[in-house]
Amino acid sequence: MDYHLLVCDDDRTQAKNIATLLKMSSIILEEQDIHPTIDLIATDAESVLDYLEFNSDLNNIIAFLDIQLDENSNSKGGLDLAQKIKTLSEKAQIIFITTHEELAIRKLNEFNYIKKNTFSYKVGTRIINVNFSNILYISTTKFPHKLKIVTSNGQGEFSGDIKTIEQNYPLFFKASQSSLINLQNVETINTKKRLIKFSNNDCLNYSRSRAKELNNLYKSSQ
Repeated sequence: MDYHLLVCDDDRTQAKNIATLLKMSSIILEEQDIHPTIDLIATDAESVLDYLEFNSDLNNIIAFLDIQLDENSNSKGGLDLAQKIKTLSEKAQIIFITTHEELAIRKLNEFNYIKKNTFSYKVGTRIINVNFSNILYISTTKFPHKLKIVTSNGQGEFSGDIKTIEQNYPLFFKASQSSLINLQNVETINTKKRLIKFSNNDCLNYSRSRAKELNNLYKSSQ
């Protein structure tokens, strides 16, 4: 099986050293019919994202990222890059690199928290990250594979499907075949009309089969 390896460290020497170690390891893996290839050695996040943009058909991507990447900038360095990579290539595997064990544990915990509480989607070449607490709902549109996201600050559209989002973001509740909702932002539920009203006054219908679970979860969230 072929694997595509990406290395990103803002220390060029360190990036090359990591690539050398990976090449040495690949000799052993070749004997097990595993074929890793170093596709990119980068010193900045933009190079990695550009590469993924132009090679969107690649599978089996493994990214080795400096967890302290560009730590003097306003970004979260390697954590931000990891989030964006997962948006561009959902199945990509991320391996963080650092020489400080305590920092690695702290950063990994932070990454897991951010990943759990942030929804990421792509519009054109832009990757948009939204705090889950700001999302009201995501629903289908009249166009195939086009979804609408409604937040406390407005709304937008992006390509995707409800089923995939449901699988990857368990914080959402599936109210119907065409909508995922954030129970935190539900204002009222009309059980007779099977209608959900949100904090921005938008309303959505929910399926009869989801009624019991929705009512129980909504009550417990109050």
